[in-house]
Order: sequence, then structure tokens, then C-alpha cells
Amino acid sequence: MLIKKVITILCILTIVFSCKNKLQENEKLNETEQQQEIEAKNAKIGRQNYAIAWKWATDNKQLVEENLVVIADQVNQLWKEDIIADAYYNSNATIDKFEYFPNVFFFLKAQSEEDAITILDELTLVKKGIASYKIYPVGLKWMGRDHDEIREKGITNSYAAVWASDNWENTTDSLTKSQADAILDLWNDGSIENIYFDIEGTQKANDKTDFVFFINANTEKEAKELCAALPFAKENIANYEIYPVGVFWLGDFKEFNKE
Repeated sequence: MLIKKVITILCILTIVFSCKNKLQENEKLNETEQQQEIEAKNAKIGRQNYAIAWKWATDNKQLVEENLVVIADQVNQLWKEDIIADAYYNSNATIDKFEYFPNVFFFLKAQSEEDAITILDELTLVKKGIASYKIYPVGLKWMGRDHDEIREKGITNSYAAVWASDNWENTTDSLTKSQADAILDLWNDGSIENIYFDIEGTQKANDKTDFVFFINANTEKEAKELCAALPFAKENIANYEIYPVGVFWLGDFKEFNKE
């Protein structure tokens, strides 16, 4: 009888210690996961946004078709990892049109331009010479999309306006305010969206991109007229380049999951 009791106690102790060890292992795993989350968050602190304009570098239709799934998966994964956001695609490009494959324009988040280039150069698009890219530092996101106003405005094309200051030293506080007010008015009526602003670029008056926004218009002519009417364009403070980018495609993955 005593032996049975001893065996029972030993079994209970074994179970208790086993549970305790599992709890400790789980605690260690939780600590590791928490540490990984902290490191991941820290890695995202201080990131800047870079506008990436793509251009087809091949006319080999088979090469594109063979890699299309991989390309899509890579872009989707970067979007899920909060590295890519605010992507547009243009399936009706008249310039740089390649078969039925759309041109793409998106924003990439990275600690530096060098890091951004490293990420892009690892993509199949680049490694296999399928497309080349142009990178624009655009700083921080200022305004997103006013979905209600955009819906009310109706379906239009989107055009990326990439701005750079030529004569930033000649601006004034009142002119800067007029520019900001005009941009906000355009955002409020759904004419522009996804506005990015590079504070560092404008403060240093360098040749980096100062700001980027997307214009909702029927034609490229309308998009250019909108830009030409802004105070910075009228006073020759900044110049702009227009990219037809088609339609809005992917926003921010975190915001997408909240909806």
C-alpha cells in the first residue's frame, strides 16, 4: 500500500514539475516574442518614405509572365510587413506601355535611401532586369485619402505630382501658408490625396524631393492645370513632374485590417 502511495506521489510530482517546466518554457517563449516585437517596432522608428516610380526595362513578355506570381507575392509580402504602402497601378498607360502589364507606383518605408535601394534590388523585378525604378525621398505622410469626398467626386484617373523646390530661399511665411491652405482645400474636395512632405529636403534647400501628392482628374492636362495654379508653382518656388499612375490599389496594411 505504501509503495502505491509513493508511486502516486511521484507521478503527481512529475506532472507538477512537468507543468512548471512548460510554464517556464512558455514564459521564455513569451519573453522572446515580446523582445522580437520590441526590436521590430524599434526598427521601424525613424523610417522615412520613398516614392518609387517604376519603368519597364524589358519587352520580353514571356519573362514577365514566368515571374508574375513571384513578383506579386513579393510586393504583397512587403505590404503585409508594413514596408510598402499607398500603391497605385496604371493599366492604361500610353507612355511606357508594355503589353497588358500595368505600371506601378508605390511608397516604401526605410531607415535610409541606401536601405530602400537594398530592399528594391532584392526584388525579382530588379534582379531579372524586368523593370527599373526611380526613387524620391518624400519624408513623412501628411494626409491620406478623404474617402467620402473621393467617392462623391466619382471615378477618375490618378496622377502623382512629384515636387522639388528650386528657390526655397525666396519663399515667405505667408506664401508657405497660402500653399498649405490651397493643398488642404484640394484635399477637402477630393481633388488630391496621399500627401507626403519632406521637411528635411525643404529646410536644407537641397535638390531632394520636397513633397508628393496624388491628383484625381480626368486627364493629365487637368492635373497639370491644378499644379500650375498652386502658389509655389506661380511664384517659381518649386517645379513638378507628373506621373500617370492609374488608380489607387493598396493603402496601409494596418489600416486595411482595421476596416
